[in-house]
Amino acid sequence: MISIGGNKFEKVAIPLATEDRYFLIEEQNGNDVWTVFTFSDGQPVIEILRNQPQKNFISTATTNPTGIVTVADPKSGDFFYKLRPGSKSSSIFGRIRGEETEIRVTDREIRIGTNVFQNNTVIGSAVGIKVGKDGSIAMGAALPPELRKLFST
Repeated sequence: MISIGGNKFEKVAIPLATEDRYFLIEEQNGNDVWTVFTFSDGQPVIEILRNQPQKNFISTATTNPTGIVTVADPKSGDFFYKLRPGSKSSSIFGRIRGEETEIRVTDREIRIGTNVFQNNTVIGSAVGIKVGKDGSIAMGAALPPELRKLFST
């Protein structure tokens, strides 16, 4: 079980997913440690591994002096998302429906736009909170098809 923003996720593989990015979190010495991956041609691509940018062929990930990790398109330079890991207070900035949106994770809540998730428990769902490409938000979503394929082979 992991607690994120005052919400408990038990037997949940992926606590948070936005569009086509999947955010895993662990706690280490009171700090949020994030791993983020996506898929390309059905294969997983790790963009951030335990708060550290990873080299890959679909994005460029860099960290600035304040610790914000920016993941961008290597050709255009347009950002996909930014992640500010913190001590029980993290922010994720990304594009949802083409607009920059903040997902704020504090010790008390997960805030996605005007939607607030606080004191919830998700048990046994593959994805805890899923933000769709159309901006829809679901709690307790299914495993993404790309991951289902990996597990079934």
